[in-house]
Amino acid sequence: MDELGLPPRLFETGFEPSGRKRVNSYFNLCWLDLIKQALEDEHLGMLTTSQFGRVLQMGGHIFSVMFMHYLLSRQLVTEKELELWWLRKGASKGKASTAIWDELFRGEEKPTISWIMERLIKGKRYKDPLTRLRLSLLVLVDGILCPTCDITKIRTEVVSMLGNVEDFLKYPWGRELFLLTVRSAKAKPPINYVQETMAIQGFSHAMVLVVVSACPSIIVKAGGGDPLVDSSLASSEIVRRVVERRLAVNPVTAKSVDELGQERLTPMFEGYILSLKGYFNTEVGSIRTDVQAATTSVRDLENLVTTEFESMHQELK
Repeated sequence: MDELGLPPRLFETGFEPSGRKRVNSYFNLCWLDLIKQALEDEHLGMLTTSQFGRVLQMGGHIFSVMFMHYLLSRQLVTEKELELWWLRKGASKGKASTAIWDELFRGEEKPTISWIMERLIKGKRYKDPLTRLRLSLLVLVDGILCPTCDITKIRTEVVSMLGNVEDFLKYPWGRELFLLTVRSAKAKPPINYVQETMAIQGFSHAMVLVVVSACPSIIVKAGGGDPLVDSSLASSEIVRRVVERRLAVNPVTAKSVDELGQERLTPMFEGYILSLKGYFNTEVGSIRTDVQAATTSVRDLENLVTTEFESMHQELK
């Protein structure tokens, strides 16, 4: 990659692992629809207008384990800890409040996400609305956005924050999942990609979303008629439509688009740093970083990222 001024690749071109290899996740997007069924309209409306609103729209998405592997096996080796590139050819800790813990998990010493889902699946028949809301928030954070293993245990520090739901919704969960996901992905050596399966902590589905938003033709079916092919769409509108639709990526189709569209996609993907941080800040997490007691404006961050996507979109025209 020296001739392009880019870092070296994890695997040399043409020597990437092949076959039906997968990157598994620790989250389950099907839980999102079950959560919505368990909540009262008031609480569902509150979450819809919060930083979790976009995530709740992803219940119809299918996480592509093979496409995720395809992307990460084309990763560039970067020195910065929290910067993740790939190439295409074309919070405070503390003890949980005893009262809240007992109320949510009375009799259960080591509750897991599966334990919670066994109760939320009962819908509005399970306990009271506030209990279901708190349990749903735990699933969103520890089960979908920031899972660390197949049987994720509930973190006491997260439970302790549920005493004030309003503050919980304002906490920068986007920053936490960004750090977890990128660190987990970058920690994987090449040997992991040669194996049949591997797993990444955090919300790796966001990597799929950012690529599809930048190159919608990956999911557009032949025959025309898909509104995503409209070249006049603003990048923010493309992101919205991608998140709201029932999303499934066919890795074979994605690879074909990659190879056939090489000349067209090169200026954007090979000359532009695809940083996941911007995506997480905008679409999943409402980041609020305190600097000298001042809070960064999320709107300013969104405007900045939208401008960047607009510039990328113009490259494709």
